[in-house]
Amino acid sequence: MINAEIKPVPDHRIGLVAILYIDGFKAGKVSVHLSSGDHVRNIEVSEVDGAKGIALTGLRADQDYTVKASLVTIDGARSELPEMHWRTPPLPGDLRDMPVFDVKSATPIPMEPGFTLLSLRRRPVTRMIWHTPRQRKFLRDYSLLVALDEEGCVVWYYRSDFRISGIQKLSNGNLFFHTADYRSIEMDIRGEILTTWFASRRPAGRVEGGISIDADSLHHQPHETPDGNFLCMSANARTFDDYPTSDTDPTAPRGTKQVVGDRILEFTSAGDVVWQWDAFDYLDPYRIGYDTFSPFWHVRGFPNHVDWSHGNGVTLDQVNGGVIVSLRNQDAFIKIDKDSGEIVWIISPHEGWDDPQKLKLLNPIDPNIRWTWHGHNPRVNADGSISVYDNGNYQRRPFDRPLKPAESYSRGVEYMVDEAKGTVEQVWTSTTDDSDDKVVSWAMGDCHRLAETGNHLVIDSFCAPEGPVLDVQGNVTIADFQWQEWDRSKWHMSDFCYWGRIREYDPDNKILFEVHVRDPDDIVGWEVFGGARIASL
Repeated sequence: MINAEIKPVPDHRIGLVAILYIDGFKAGKVSVHLSSGDHVRNIEVSEVDGAKGIALTGLRADQDYTVKASLVTIDGARSELPEMHWRTPPLPGDLRDMPVFDVKSATPIPMEPGFTLLSLRRRPVTRMIWHTPRQRKFLRDYSLLVALDEEGCVVWYYRSDFRISGIQKLSNGNLFFHTADYRSIEMDIRGEILTTWFASRRPAGRVEGGISIDADSLHHQPHETPDGNFLCMSANARTFDDYPTSDTDPTAPRGTKQVVGDRILEFTSAGDVVWQWDAFDYLDPYRIGYDTFSPFWHVRGFPNHVDWSHGNGVTLDQVNGGVIVSLRNQDAFIKIDKDSGEIVWIISPHEGWDDPQKLKLLNPIDPNIRWTWHGHNPRVNADGSISVYDNGNYQRRPFDRPLKPAESYSRGVEYMVDEAKGTVEQVWTSTTDDSDDKVVSWAMGDCHRLAETGNHLVIDSFCAPEGPVLDVQGNVTIADFQWQEWDRSKWHMSDFCYWGRIREYDPDNKILFEVHVRDPDDIVGWEVFGGARIASL
């Protein structure tokens, strides 16, 4: 006899997932039809063990669903379960735990099918260097993973007890993400932590039951390789004498500095590091950039450390071979020959490079190209083009006068590289000088070309407040912002509330999907670290 029952997921951190248990159904296929009147969802699962349950995902909040399920055994016998009902809970009402998802547009038919998976983080409205201990705990001890459906409705979420950075859906269907305390986690859609890897020399020490990786840290965006290994960034520090102390004053005295650079690691599921590449061994550590002396490492427990490379994304080029890494404070995307470790090419503004790296710079097809500044997250498309996010910070090298935030904007951009000719061409951008909806997202960001439709998904992670006037007295405008965080005498974007924007563009740059993520009262700042369009939950 077969008995069916729907129960909530026991982990309170997971939202909008229920489990359909089918006692007495040993193996076979299950088709589930859920309808609330406002929303319809169909789920098909093959090779099901009914006692382990089927995750009912993709459901909207605060809805009464009628649930109908049909079964097919491995012998081909068909049966129908009695009609059931399930009411989903409402979303958390506390804006400290869940932002508002303001859907500006959603046109499902031309959109890439699937769900928009996002990594969200919250922060108090003040610069990190001025956080009180309670504010730091508020920022550090929370993150939110969210999936939106084609109409921008939340249909799945996970509330983490620690800050999460990049996220990826693995080939096995599970989720893989990094945390800010240097763990890498594999989790299923029900919220069960399946595997935890951790950096062996992380300040917080070992993780009970975890797998140790020979590394100082694991950070930013993870990447699964076709053979099931993982690429990631790992920061490490070296001491350098006679090092610059300023990116604005070329006459500032020099001194001894702890300089933080990045290694790329490839590790197996067993935790073995099978390949690595250290930026210190191939680049000039004295080539500083704007933000080398930012408080990035200072606020993360490493005072007096400077942020030389700031790696923030790495990917395997499955079309042309090699590994591509993004080094934010070098304003560079660098391709590496995996066998030799040698640099193949560099996409970067040409200023400030010396031999031998200068010889690797790609020449632009268009001499008026706008380069990527402080960019993020290279991703290689099927035709070999490379999608990246261009934050647009500074748009100059030390010690030239940078553009102000009000003079800049952020964007998604796509490049095509001709390795034989040593050239690079911009073949797509989300935003131009003439766009009337420009934003400044000075940190993080994501850009994907979507495989089925050729649309682009662009995540403006960390948008400065809209203006031009920002305060009720009319004393502060966008023009007053500057990039440097240390200078308390000037306004920085962190002095106001951040918000995020997710957009999908069709090949003609028509906006098909747009969602703003924010606190409508500007009390809690929300940032969308990154995300992706995934085919299923």
